[in-house]
Amino acid sequence: MAEERTIRVTGRGELRVKPDTVRLTLTIGRTEPDFAAAVDAAEKASAAAVAALAEAGAAGKDVRALSLRTEPYYETIADENGVRTRKFAGYSAVRRIRAELGTAPAALGRALTLLAACGAAPEIATEYTRKDEDALRGELLALAVKDAKRRAKAIAKAAGVKLGNMLTAENGGHGMPVARAAVLRMDSAELEPEDIVLSDEVTVLFEID
Repeated sequence: MAEERTIRVTGRGELRVKPDTVRLTLTIGRTEPDFAAAVDAAEKASAAAVAALAEAGAAGKDVRALSLRTEPYYETIADENGVRTRKFAGYSAVRRIRAELGTAPAALGRALTLLAACGAAPEIATEYTRKDEDALRGELLALAVKDAKRRAKAIAKAAGVKLGNMLTAENGGHGMPVARAAVLRMDSAELEPEDIVLSDEVTVLFEID
């Protein structure tokens, strides 16, 4: 069998873009001796947080409930001999909420101020991203294919052969990374978010004429 005459290369596409959306993920938990009381307390706190978000400009489709988790709660107690045991103390209920805002620092700072004052005491994680992810993904793939072709041409030229048609192309599956902050501090709310660096890869097989 004649040896297959092909060149396989991996091209990379990269874009640096400004985020246009900040996603806030709120985690709100309450613990009570009674199951129903724990759920009710978590839901009331969540309602207060949703009201604060609405006042900050995030309402309707911009605010979504992600999950409600409930589980038994135990306390560790030591007796007079120092022996520690776990004792059932009630139930915990944790509601997670996601909201989307624009990236204007003043708007984000207002949202954080309102959330801090609403009494819900949520943990807040942030994720800067773009609304046009699908369009950007297509642009990334086009750049990656272009880069692969450039690399293949350089290899073919160095090897003294002529590059032929593209036979196959496989997406590397690196997805759309986003700029993240684990916890958004009040003193960072007035800062402009840094650019998001998006990247993706395509592995392309070319024939050699």
